[in-house]
Amino acid sequence: MLEWGSITKGLVGTTAWLTLEVERPVAHYLPEVPDAEMTVADLVHHTSGLPRLPVTMHDRLFGDPYRKAVGVPLDLGTAVPVTPRGQFAYSNLGYALLGAVLDEVHGDWFAAVRQHVLEPAGISSAALVPADADRVAPKLFGRAIQPWALGESSFAAAGGVWSTFDDLCRYADWALEPGVGHSRTVSWQREGASIWINGEVRAAGAVIANAAGVTAVVHTLAKAPRAADAIATAFIEQEVRSKRDG
Repeated sequence: MLEWGSITKGLVGTTAWLTLEVERPVAHYLPEVPDAEMTVADLVHHTSGLPRLPVTMHDRLFGDPYRKAVGVPLDLGTAVPVTPRGQFAYSNLGYALLGAVLDEVHGDWFAAVRQHVLEPAGISSAALVPADADRVAPKLFGRAIQPWALGESSFAAAGGVWSTFDDLCRYADWALEPGVGHSRTVSWQREGASIWINGEVRAAGAVIANAAGVTAVVHTLAKAPRAADAIATAFIEQEVRSKRDG
């Protein structure tokens, strides 16, 4: 099994969009949240003003910022915006909070994701904490790279899903199925006619991208940051040239 990283957000955002009143304030579901204005839709779209991580967590290149969040409930008091609401600011804290909202409504955010996204997409093997024997363990200089503890932590909804590459392709097909509307890609990024969702964790990168009628699904292990994005872009450009040149 492979880490999907922040492609997890695509699953969570769609589940929220399908099952919650997205224009309601987050505080309607979680009264302990100190900000009374941010909505569920703000969390989905990264426009809540929340930081990438709480100030109490350190996003270091060689550390694991999520290890201290294993077995610890999300501190709702840290959900304090640092930028104006309505501006795009990528936030893992926002998606951890969205997972907490889904927990409050459904009892288990991952069970809700399984019901509303994974099962409809034909995905049955996804997990948050797969057995060690099921994980693909990338190596660097001959040593296995220890993955972040995202799936075990209170930030799992921001990037904790593991599954196979075939399942990543199944999710891409399901999300990009023509004529199904906006909800399946509500958490994806857009620029012009291009649409994509990507994820980067310590030892892996993944991306699903669609542009000019071409879809690329890429997963990398132990590569430079954004390597998956670069490969997907190169593939799409090559396919577009091939179509143009006949």
